[in-house]
Amino acid sequence: MILLLVPLVGLAVSFVSVFLGLGGGILLVPLLPLLFGLDLHSSVATTVFTISLVVLENTYRFQKKQWVSWPVVIWMAPAAALASFSAARLSAHLDERILLILLLILMGAIGLRTLLFAFFAPGYEPQQLTLSKRILLVLGGGVAGLTSGLVGVGSGVIQGPMMIYLKVVKPVQLTPTSNANMVFTTLFASFGFLWGAEMVSWNQFGLIRWDVSLGIFTFASLFSHFLRPWQNHLPFRVKSLLLGLVLLALNVRVCFQLNLFSL
Repeated sequence: MILLLVPLVGLAVSFVSVFLGLGGGILLVPLLPLLFGLDLHSSVATTVFTISLVVLENTYRFQKKQWVSWPVVIWMAPAAALASFSAARLSAHLDERILLILLLILMGAIGLRTLLFAFFAPGYEPQQLTLSKRILLVLGGGVAGLTSGLVGVGSGVIQGPMMIYLKVVKPVQLTPTSNANMVFTTLFASFGFLWGAEMVSWNQFGLIRWDVSLGIFTFASLFSHFLRPWQNHLPFRVKSLLLGLVLLALNVRVCFQLNLFSL
C-alpha cells in the first residue's frame, strides 16, 4: 500500500510546487500522520526536509531559464533562514495552540487579499523595489521562516502572496522565486531539527524519516520534470486564485485542528 501512496504524494507535491510556488508542506504535514503513521513532530521535520530537496531541484531548473528574481530572494532569504532555524529549535517548547491561532489569522488575511487581487486587481505590472518594499520583504521572510520551522507549512503560502501584493516580480518569476526562497526556509529548518539529533532506527534520524522523504522526493522530481515546462502557461490570475483558495483551505484545516467548529 505504501508503494502506491508514495508516488501519489510525490505527484501532489510536484504539482503545488511547480504551478503554485508552494513547497507542498501544506499537504505533507496532515498527510504523513494519516498515511505513514508519523507523529506530528516527525511529520513537521520530515516535511521540511522533503520540501528542501524538492525546491532545491526546482530552483536549479528554473535558474537555468533565468526565471528567479534574486534581488527579491536576497532581501527575504536571510531573515527566513534565521527564523526557520530558530523556530525549528524552539518548536518543542512553544504552545502549539497559540501558534496555530496566530497562523490562522495571518493566513486568513493574506488569503483574502490574494483572492481579491485575483478577481478585482488591474493588470499586473511589476514595480520598482523601493525601500519600504525591501523592509516588507525582510519581515515577510522572517514570518515565512517562523511558520516553516514551527509547523512545517506557510513558507510558500506567505512569500508567494506577498510578492504578488508588493508586485516585485514578473508573473513568470513568481513560482521560481518562491521556490528559491523556500530553499532557505526549509534547509535551515532541517538543520534546526537535525542539530544534536541521533539515529533512532535504520530509517529515522532524529525526527526525520529519511526513507519517506527520499521516496516522495524521487517521485516529485520525476513528475516535476514533465510539469515544469508548463508552469508559465498557467495564467497569473489563476495562480493568484489558487493561492488564495489553498490558503483558505489551510485555514479550515487549522480550525478543525483547534476544534473551533465545535465551540
